[in-house]
Amino acid sequence: MKAIFYEIARWVTVAAAVLIIATAAGSSSAVSSADPEEVRKAVCSSSDMTRMQPAPNQTVKRFYGIDPSEYEFCVLYFPLTNMDVEELLLVRYTDSAQEPRIREAARARLDAQKNVFESYGVGQMELLNNHAVYLSDSGFAFFMINRKADKAQAAFLNAVRGK
Repeated sequence: MKAIFYEIARWVTVAAAVLIIATAAGSSSAVSSADPEEVRKAVCSSSDMTRMQPAPNQTVKRFYGIDPSEYEFCVLYFPLTNMDVEELLLVRYTDSAQEPRIREAARARLDAQKNVFESYGVGQMELLNNHAVYLSDSGFAFFMINRKADKAQAAFLNAVRGK
């Protein structure tokens, strides 16, 4: 019986250590000094933005349920037509407590788009399932659905980290 108890305690300790390491590795406490507009330019120049257009704040609220005025910088590019799903959301937040709200909003938007296109949008579902990226780093959040999302992600990280 003691052996089982010690084995369970050992696995709980290992799991706790992994969780602490993963949490520390997944979050950046340093705040970037990057200009949000320069980050936007870097991301947009690394992607095919021809099927997207800038969105007014009301569209950000409608699609993501977040108020752009609550953030230092918030820009959304959304599809030119209702039959496209490519989007880019960039947010500069000043309080790390804001990041989970942005992450949840991006997840909810992705889920909503999947629900819309799941029964008939094969091409759209391929983008939603395989080319959607969310990342936060150094006070910035990045969410993109685009075939070049991996390149845009690299451009985002380089711009935010000043590389």
